Amino acid sequence: MLIAIVAAVLLAGAGGAFWLGRRRRKRAVSRSAKVVPFRAARKRPGKRRESAAGEQARPCSLCRARNSRLSFYIDESGRTIGVCKDCRPKAEARELDRL
Repeated sequence: MLIAIVAAVLLAGAGGAFWLGRRRRKRAVSRSAKVVPFRAARKRPGKRRESAAGEQARPCSLCRARNSRLSFYIDESGRTIGVCKDCRPKAEARELDRL
């Protein structure tokens, strides 16, 4: 009976040491990962500011003219394309699905 109790205590101690070792190793890996907290990135003083989140001029996928207002469609191969106001009839003629 005493041997069973001693074995259980030793087994519990080995399991606890193994669990603590894995926990410590996971913390070290997560600290060294290149993940930046979102709040810290937003408060970073030297970052470049755009005029607004979606207001920067992007090229139209069909005519390559830069435009700040694009409509987005799914083309035949499943890719997302941004289409300007002038090219919108071309996209609708191709019967592309609008997002």
